[in-house]
Amino acid sequence: MSVPGTSASALAMFLAAGLEFRAPEPTPVAPGASLQGAPLLLWERRLPGTPPDTATRTEPAPPVVAGQHIFAGYSGANALLVFDRRDGSLAASLPTRAPVASAPLLTDTFVYVTDTAGYTSAFRLDKLDRATPAWEHFSGAPILASPTLVDGTLYLTNVDDLVYALDAATGELRWRHAHKLEGLRAAELELFGAPGPTVADGTVYVGFSDGFLVALGASDGNQRWSSQIGEGAYPDLIAPATYVGGSVVIGGYSEPLVGLDPATRTPRWRLPIGSATPFAVEGETLWHGSPDGVLRKIDARTGAEAWAWDSGTGGSISQPVSTAQGVLVASSEGSLYLVDPATGALRWTFEPGVLLTGITARPAVDGDYVYTVSNAGVLYALRRGPAPTPAAALDWVSPER
Repeated sequence: MSVPGTSASALAMFLAAGLEFRAPEPTPVAPGASLQGAPLLLWERRLPGTPPDTATRTEPAPPVVAGQHIFAGYSGANALLVFDRRDGSLAASLPTRAPVASAPLLTDTFVYVTDTAGYTSAFRLDKLDRATPAWEHFSGAPILASPTLVDGTLYLTNVDDLVYALDAATGELRWRHAHKLEGLRAAELELFGAPGPTVADGTVYVGFSDGFLVALGASDGNQRWSSQIGEGAYPDLIAPATYVGGSVVIGGYSEPLVGLDPATRTPRWRLPIGSATPFAVEGETLWHGSPDGVLRKIDARTGAEAWAWDSGTGGSISQPVSTAQGVLVASSEGSLYLVDPATGALRWTFEPGVLLTGITARPAVDGDYVYTVSNAGVLYALRRGPAPTPAAALDWVSPER
């Protein structure tokens, strides 16, 4: 395996149990989320555990908020950590076979967790204190993305180019698809990644390291078609496909980004930019964070670019989160930023007063609350509102300063 370039922007390093990792996250943006004004720091907690002893470390697992809890994976723990959102205290630890590098998937009944040993575990949401999975499934290779749940079936992928469909209630295998890589692709140039499946209209869309997008039948896993998308030195499809407006939007790590007609497999539009993290969709707007630190607002129908905001960090931009006051993004070599959705102007930057070493994972937004995990392994809880005392306020840097 080779790593393009020398910075974390080329390939975020998840070094746990000897693994390298850049994780896309397929979880969609929650419509109507809001973040008003410059937030205050409520609390911060260092995640418990022993992180890998490496010069460069990232924490790619996005936190997830549900009720009074925050669920977060961490490179230093073989567990999904559960925190009390009121003060950040550890409420539970759900054991896994290896560190968790993706966001958990929560339903009214289960918490589904994938780990870097290749296991998928289902924990009962009403029995978190027992910390015993209702079922486990082993895929044979590391899983770096969240599963996708549709109509009682759990779809997931691993880094060995395998796709699984499991019964969400029991973990029973429904079907398995093994992708045959394009023979011309040199294995040593493949990036260590596997995007989660996207399911739409009875079809499962999955991208692979050879740059091919494959459409599978959701009920049987039979291949319907495949189309080469990725180009350049690293054609790997690391970011998951997004289905919007009748098009499948997909991009290669090096390039391009295309809006594909799934009926004809021909591009409706094309942009010469790379993709490494999931896109976000709001109506007909596509928010795209690139591996080189640029956030773009794109018309999902035509591919027209409304504006591009450069973080100036060179670090990969996380999956954007659309809020009522702006687009919230993080940089793997920078911090947390709020960008004006109409103009692309920077509204504020998170400066907590300590060395962040970047934020790789998508922040979690719940109304006026924001939760984010830094690459240093610190969980931050933020809230809007005036500071009760000067000491409680964050050092926010505005674009004018």
